[in-house]
Amino acid sequence: MGLYSRRSDKDTMMLRIASVAYGFGLTPNMMTAMGLTFGLASGALFALQSMPLALLFGCLSVLCDVLDGTLARKFHMESKFGLMFDSISDRLAEFAVVLGALAGGIIHPLGAIAIVGSASLLAFRFASYRRGSKTDYVLFGRFERLTLILAGLLSPIVWVSTIFFAAAGALSLVSSCQIALKLHRHKTS
Repeated sequence: MGLYSRRSDKDTMMLRIASVAYGFGLTPNMMTAMGLTFGLASGALFALQSMPLALLFGCLSVLCDVLDGTLARKFHMESKFGLMFDSISDRLAEFAVVLGALAGGIIHPLGAIAIVGSASLLAFRFASYRRGSKTDYVLFGRFERLTLILAGLLSPIVWVSTIFFAAAGALSLVSSCQIALKLHRHKTS
């Protein structure tokens, strides 16, 4: 099982930061929107080859993504809309970073398989959410994919970066297949 099984540990670690955000009146959806904004900015900065700033905005995007779920769970603000908004925002931020890496010459076009995997994952997650099922059982979560993408962004060798991005796409496709299989089993039962 992926790092989803460690969610309660992550929530415990992030509770102090989430409590501060909650105290300032921030909602999970506001955190998701901030994370998306940072993710889109990160992608644009990768395209411009402004690596330090792009990495900083990417890290802020991930931090917001971690905090939105912790806020929702710990302060009882979970919603179906929030779940979908979070999933769409995560995919859009990933698309922006991959497209930025492609435009900035960090990866070869083959690395764009990360977009294919991410789009596939989004589609199958929506199908699962529409049936009222969560998808936290998948083998590979966003953490694993982002780790590969980060490794690709930090590599000075374009073909190595491309392999890391393609591997991230492959992990998304594996998780997509897991969801598709569960949906198929549910449909035939």
